[in-house]
Amino acid sequence: MRSSELKFWLLVVLVFALTHPGSIAFANWDAPYGFYKDLSVWLSSAAGGLLLVLTYGVHEWKNGKLSSPNLLLAAILVVSTAIIGYRAELALGEKMDYGSENMVFFVIGGVLGFTLSIMLLPLSLPYALTGELYYSYDRPLLVAWLLTVALAVFLGVSYVKIRKAERPHGTG
Repeated sequence: MRSSELKFWLLVVLVFALTHPGSIAFANWDAPYGFYKDLSVWLSSAAGGLLLVLTYGVHEWKNGKLSSPNLLLAAILVVSTAIIGYRAELALGEKMDYGSENMVFFVIGGVLGFTLSIMLLPLSLPYALTGELYYSYDRPLLVAWLLTVALAVFLGVSYVKIRKAERPHGTG
């Protein structure tokens, strides 16, 4: 795998890792409404961020740095993330008069949610690391977040190693 492709996938994984704490924080801002609300807010924010990464991927593809299968896989991931998040939102029903009305508004809200989750990251990260951010029903989301962080670290280390290997000898 080339470093440009590895960097692209690192960005994809970072979207999930970086949006998680802020998304959970604002999902539980007013009251705990349960697992599905937290999941839908996180995946909505991630889908919004993935749209930005996908836009970057199209740019890299046009420059010949990213292959079509990588772009296609990322597009499938964006659609899958949005569908799963929207289905989680629909599972809430009329429980709290919460919802996006349709998939388009869900994704548009996701772009706003991405921005908000990144803004809340510095404030919510200490609570995520200590576990104070989560209710007991959020344990699967905590595990998912820890796995995405571990994957991001692995991809980051791999990216640095590949970049060093791709450099011509004698350059710093």
